[in-house]
Amino acid sequence: MNRSLVFSIVMAIVATLWILSGNFKDDAEHQGQDVIAESSQRDEGLFRVTVKQFKAQELTQRIDLQGEIDADRNVDIRAETEGAIAKLIAKKGDRMTAGQRVLNLAMNDRQARLARAKADLKVARAELKSSLSLKEKNLLSENQLQQNQANVMAAEAAVKEVELEIEHTHILSPFAGVLNDLHVEQGDYVAPGTVLATIVDDQALIISADVPQQHVAKLALGQVVEAKLLNGTELKGKITYISSIADLATRAFRIEALAQNSSQVKRFGQSARVSILLGQQKAHKLSPSLLSLDSQGELQIKGLDVEGRVKAYPVELLRSENDGVWLGGLPEVLELITVGQGFVSVGEKVSPVRVSAEDKASGVDS
Repeated sequence: MNRSLVFSIVMAIVATLWILSGNFKDDAEHQGQDVIAESSQRDEGLFRVTVKQFKAQELTQRIDLQGEIDADRNVDIRAETEGAIAKLIAKKGDRMTAGQRVLNLAMNDRQARLARAKADLKVARAELKSSLSLKEKNLLSENQLQQNQANVMAAEAAVKEVELEIEHTHILSPFAGVLNDLHVEQGDYVAPGTVLATIVDDQALIISADVPQQHVAKLALGQVVEAKLLNGTELKGKITYISSIADLATRAFRIEALAQNSSQVKRFGQSARVSILLGQQKAHKLSPSLLSLDSQGELQIKGLDVEGRVKAYPVELLRSENDGVWLGGLPEVLELITVGQGFVSVGEKVSPVRVSAEDKASGVDS
């Protein structure tokens, strides 16, 4: 066999092997593509949704209301005896101490009446002393002695009566506070019961609000109440009073909380944003867009179970804020559908695309 024939045979064998190897490679590639296509066809049968994991946070549960603040005490000082206003000692707006004089009534004849009452008392005591001496000698009856004793007691009462009337001509502040108003002028004649002045105790405040009847079962004495005034001043107190009867028009119950005036509030009757703190609980802060309604019209959100199927979670709306809503009744950790929840049904198996806490999604908390 010559060399050219051998070379031809070798080249033919090489060419055949190259061709065969190419066919096998194509078959393998086609088989791989078939597997991928089959897998893709299976995924195309599931709806793709975006899923994110959420963890519950501590929420201070509270009831937000519109209320007001008032002074702890606001007292009208009234005349306890008659007479003309002799002198105004304090003026409106003055800060008063307990027992400080506000004004004086005219004495008129009170000093003279007191002198006469004291003189009558002196005579009555002298007569009683003589009666006791005569009684020891059996020269005075028991009835006469008792009469003289009664005369002394009556004379002492007359002295005390005039002294008390004189004391009532000095109008005093009953407690420390601000003299908010004077209702009389010098020279005015007043009778017992006439309102003379109004004094306000500004050392403590009353925070008050009307609580809707659906929340009244959550209330208890001693609960913390916070109030924020329009100028940003914040106050804190504790509930001291819960009305037993609802307002007939609003069906709301009045509550009052006592707070110390640590912020030195000087104007009372102001409106305030009032919050009653009910305690801590676990809750999720989410975007309102995740909420939907079930067939009964109840709020729900959609998530995934362990098998990757859509699951509906009934929720309780605890609080609504500008950047989200607080929801209760959910597991502490859960996976929620943040994109596509409106296109899937409960129990449907889906193709989830999970996003991390750092990724932007429809939820609020992470």
